[in-house]
Amino acid sequence: MENDPPIVQFCPKGNVLVVAEQSLGQIQPVTLELLGAGRILADKMGKDLHCVIMGYDLGDLPNQLIHYGADVVYVADDEALQYYRTLPYRRVLVDLLDSLQEPPHTMLLGSSTTGRDLAPRIAAHFETGLTADCTELDIGPYEHKSKVDPTKLGLYPNCLYAIRPSFGESLKARILGPWKNPQMATTRPGVMIPLKIDTSRQGQIHNIPVKLNSEDLRLIVAETVKEVSSGLKLTEAEVIVSGGYGLGSKEGFELLEQLANCFNSNAIGASRKVVDLGWIPYQHQVGQTGKTVRPKLYIACGISGAIQHRVGMSKSNIIIAINKDMDAPIFKFAHQGIIGDIYQIVPELITQFKALQNKSALGGKSVVGSR
Repeated sequence: MENDPPIVQFCPKGNVLVVAEQSLGQIQPVTLELLGAGRILADKMGKDLHCVIMGYDLGDLPNQLIHYGADVVYVADDEALQYYRTLPYRRVLVDLLDSLQEPPHTMLLGSSTTGRDLAPRIAAHFETGLTADCTELDIGPYEHKSKVDPTKLGLYPNCLYAIRPSFGESLKARILGPWKNPQMATTRPGVMIPLKIDTSRQGQIHNIPVKLNSEDLRLIVAETVKEVSSGLKLTEAEVIVSGGYGLGSKEGFELLEQLANCFNSNAIGASRKVVDLGWIPYQHQVGQTGKTVRPKLYIACGISGAIQHRVGMSKSNIIIAINKDMDAPIFKFAHQGIIGDIYQIVPELITQFKALQNKSALGGKSVVGSR
């Protein structure tokens, strides 16, 4: 009958599993963000939050994962895992999931170089769905009514809602794949909020065996080179001054650096167009194909505010836009806007901020860069 309640098709009992990333003995920030998001999903289902970390000589890192929200941590500590390689890491994850009594309900990885390489291999092995580059995650019921495949009709009580931008970032797409577990997603760094560290949290730590085949070791990492850059990373800065095509030339970034230096904890950002033009290196790019940032203050100079850029900085606490085009899209979502010539406005801002610095120094304390 049409009024009969839908048949409950699939009510999985698995937990949420986060695949941690570490580099040179440091847990990567995206992992802490995933633990924050995973904790919310697990609590919503009344399940535990599990985490797996792979590497060599991991020391206290498993305990740190518990302090940031994990209930159970699986540890694969082996010299062969010292540096990330696709096949050994894939083997460890596949073996772990095969050893569990039931697969995880949800499996989360970061949309990092590692996560984007590893996640599709795991999804392909288990023939499950994967949504990449998510900006939101949720758990909720889903009733499938399409009669294309009658075997899938019914209610799926706990479905992962993997939400990501679509159609040039102008729309949000909610992607569901409840047919098989684990339901998988990768999330953009900088969009999820990590939990505050709680050193009193207790959890379980399980060492898992590492059994690699010779074919897993075909690739050898001969050397790793750590990126050396001056100043803070974009994702760590509290104040970001960004430049776009409206600067007119790459020399405009020299002026923006002077403005940024008026603040503590600062960094320089840029739109994709000026990166493509070679005005500034890629590591400064903010947006869909660059970094996602969440600073206390974001000053956009000569940036039109295309949706591809907006997605990377829209969660900043305060956005100030400077542009001579009063119709620039960025003014629609900036908290404060200044219409005018950058080369007149920015020097005046520098003068005012330096005056404030001097005044604060005389008072014995710094207020610039704090809120």
